[in-house]
Amino acid sequence: MKINYIIYLSLILGFQACNSSKNIPENEDTLSKTILDETENSSAFIRDATNAINQLILEDKHTPFEKIKHDKIENHEVNSGVDIMYALADKKTGNEMYHHLQKSTLYIGISYLCGKCPNVHLSAATGFVIHEDGIVVTNYHVITPQEGLQHFGVFAVSHEGVVYNVTEVLSSSKANDLAILKIDTQGAKLDALPLAKTELVGEGVYMMGHPFQNTFLMTKGIISRKYEGSKKIPRITITAEFGNGASGGPVVNEYGQVIGIVSSTRSHYTNGSNPKNKGDLQLTLNIVVPVSQLNKYVKLIK
Repeated sequence: MKINYIIYLSLILGFQACNSSKNIPENEDTLSKTILDETENSSAFIRDATNAINQLILEDKHTPFEKIKHDKIENHEVNSGVDIMYALADKKTGNEMYHHLQKSTLYIGISYLCGKCPNVHLSAATGFVIHEDGIVVTNYHVITPQEGLQHFGVFAVSHEGVVYNVTEVLSSSKANDLAILKIDTQGAKLDALPLAKTELVGEGVYMMGHPFQNTFLMTKGIISRKYEGSKKIPRITITAEFGNGASGGPVVNEYGQVIGIVSSTRSHYTNGSNPKNKGDLQLTLNIVVPVSQLNKYVKLIK
């Protein structure tokens, strides 16, 4: 382990971050593609978070990624045991909704060595707080990065730039693309989003995430469809837009209650899905895990 930290330190001191993400493989249906921390949309927020995370790793004040992998397997398809109080809320204006989401939405990242270049990076995804003691929801695929890279740990960053170490995976579901994480808040109480009991087709929704590293971006739409996927797993689609980096982001109703979790997109073209001749893009489905599935992994107190 000490050798890894020495290598890690030397890479930080000896190289600048990559300037593109050309070496990252494409995957149309997964939003957790590793996005390097130096792109045209990079910001002081991400750079500062990356520097703070690097320092935590160098000081051995983080949870090793192997522990996160172990928890994900050990607690697969188990109830997290977290008590979540169902709460009523007032309808919010758009501006009220933005700040409601922002204070509970987190930037989720895995610190890693690229593999294609000798530099240190932070992946980009989203999560949100559901309990003030540091219980966070994101996607299963967010904590399942591509093989062949050296990973150090998983971290969460608030909109104020506070970096939290992810210490446990309390529950995971590959089928539902869900992960419930515990972060070390150092005793601080966090703002949590309330969970709705269910989701309704046609209701208005808002989404917040970090698509293409546009941090804390909010979009608006409706629930356009409820359906079952190929494995009979419930899903919904929404018209609120999102993209890579928004994985795990909260989707809420007009009262600010979580009705789903951003999961993936699927694009449809005039000539089908042949990668050599797709034709014009006609429709992108924005796929969301419904809150009724998330509620199976917590103890919702009604």
